[in-house]
Amino acid sequence: MGEGDNAEYEWSTDGGRINYDLHAHGGGKSVDYVKGRGETSGEGSFEAPFAGDHGWFWRNRDKVDVTVTLKTRGDYSELKQGK
Repeated sequence: MGEGDNAEYEWSTDGGRINYDLHAHGGGKSVDYVKGRGETSGEGSFEAPFAGDHGWFWRNRDKVDVTVTLKTRGDYSELKQGK
């Protein structure tokens, strides 16, 4: 995303709870937008304070499979899934 770009999001889980971190990094800068523990959903929006990669890290600490569904819209050029 570029500096000043905006995005809206909504995510939910099926099967259990997760810990998450919505963050960004690029050009030697980083920011944490929001973090949560033991959550099953989240929604909101953000404006990128700098150009770089903006996204989520989800972690399943339980012993059950969890599926995360993410819906987004906004000013971004691509959506990548990491492992």
